[in-house]
Amino acid sequence: MQFSKKWIGATLAAVLMGGLLAGCSSGNENASNAKSSESAVPSGTASPGEKQENKSPIKITWFVDQDYYKKNWDPENNLLDKMITDDTGISIDFTSGNSDKLSAIIASGDIPDVITLDKGSPQRGVLEKSGLVSPLDELIKQHDPDFQVPKSMQDWFRNPNGHFYGFASFFWAKESFQPGDRIRSNQGLYARQDIMDQLGIKAEDFNTKEGLVSALHKVKESGTKYNGFTVTPAYFESWIIGNFFGAPREDSQGNLIDRERTPEMLEAYKFLNRLYREGLMPEDSQTLDKNQIQEKVTNGAVFAFTNRTIDWSALYQADPKAVFVHVGPVTGDSGSKPYVDPVSSSGWTLSMINSKTKYPDRIIKLFDYLSTEEMSLNVNYGPKGAAWNYDESGKVKLTDEFNTLNAEDANKAKLKYGNGTLQWLINWLPIQRTTPATSTEDARIKEESTIYFADFTYDMLPFESITPLGGTEEGGINAKIEEQRKKQRAKMILAKSEADIEKFFNEEIQREEKLGYQKLYDYQNKQFQEAKKALGMTFAWPANQKK
Repeated sequence: MQFSKKWIGATLAAVLMGGLLAGCSSGNENASNAKSSESAVPSGTASPGEKQENKSPIKITWFVDQDYYKKNWDPENNLLDKMITDDTGISIDFTSGNSDKLSAIIASGDIPDVITLDKGSPQRGVLEKSGLVSPLDELIKQHDPDFQVPKSMQDWFRNPNGHFYGFASFFWAKESFQPGDRIRSNQGLYARQDIMDQLGIKAEDFNTKEGLVSALHKVKESGTKYNGFTVTPAYFESWIIGNFFGAPREDSQGNLIDRERTPEMLEAYKFLNRLYREGLMPEDSQTLDKNQIQEKVTNGAVFAFTNRTIDWSALYQADPKAVFVHVGPVTGDSGSKPYVDPVSSSGWTLSMINSKTKYPDRIIKLFDYLSTEEMSLNVNYGPKGAAWNYDESGKVKLTDEFNTLNAEDANKAKLKYGNGTLQWLINWLPIQRTTPATSTEDARIKEESTIYFADFTYDMLPFESITPLGGTEEGGINAKIEEQRKKQRAKMILAKSEADIEKFFNEEIQREEKLGYQKLYDYQNKQFQEAKKALGMTFAWPANQKK
């Protein structure tokens, strides 16, 4: 999953409010971790500044393949920039742009000292094959042999030539997990607690299809109004309902299953169509984008939804009784265990080093420094001491000075502390373990919801390699099929009868065959098998692993 500017901002805001992404390590463990972070080097990391023997002033160039990203290096006024320059001697000249600008830079043959690009970008392969970037394993061996890049990251991004070329941001390295660590999900099922209480609806009502339908009917028939809006019972996504119904992704022989073609997905379409035909889910559920639904939630006009990235904080701030709580998940007719997709295990971006840079030794040590556990906290919140400190339980406690400025003007706080402005080598695990203690009821409920649905996630890493790159024949087929499926989903959900849904479902399969589906599937299954082999897996789907 690609992370956007809005996602980063939303994530930071949630963390500052009390830990949307908090793990559930015990307080004693966190206290121990915090003390060791202050006095010693955590396993597999180095404390900031420890290996920066050469601190002579240098300036490096760094291109980020993200249009929105704008950062001017300002160690005189920005405390994070000052910390990094003081510890390393390095100043950074950032530029940014889209993939077309990156292609032009590559074509020129004169690339910046560092390039950060999306992990799935087709330019990644071009850079690795061209010799324009250095293998990180060779730079580490030559200049920083103590730099411990997670083996799972190395293996996942390893080129067929045996080298790996980029360091991934937001990579979830399983070998680094501690008890209580978990990968969050942006999928779930949430309902307004105040309306549930008013209408006698219980959380367990959402565990079954009939219970969920009955709960939504209570909302509809009550005619509940809020802020002048008649509350809409539901805005649900089909793929999330299909996951709840247990749509599998791998068969008993270990081959990839296209879950969009499974009986569970057909059941999901029939269920959502029923909600539509019974007036429980509106027609615009198939046309509104996330921001438009977000606006409805903020106005208090929605009872239940499935998209976790929709934030109800503004509604809570206006009315502390209006909170969304986790419910369900609803199960399907087969009784299969519900699953939700976690956020991308393989991270977001890759940062690569120019093979002709004048400073290979300094930059690889900068990568080491920026990827340490405590520096992940520093780049997320701002420098320790100025923006935050550990509390007695090992959690991050934001300083009063930071909180005051951030509340007055978040942009001014960012300019002063640098929080969230340099996340290109960030590791989220230490942030999740030390998330600030919740300070509001809203934040507490969000944390509980995150933990609750994390128990329904699975290891999605083997499935993250199946999307073909743009510019390939398979990529073209995939794009056409995805475009067609988007239209067909809406057609099925808004169908006039259940019989029409099966007709549309089968017609879509036939249409995809003509578009070259088999070639796409063969490619995806091959990628899937190679990914499992690299990860030492025979089976990837949880139900198969238990057999």
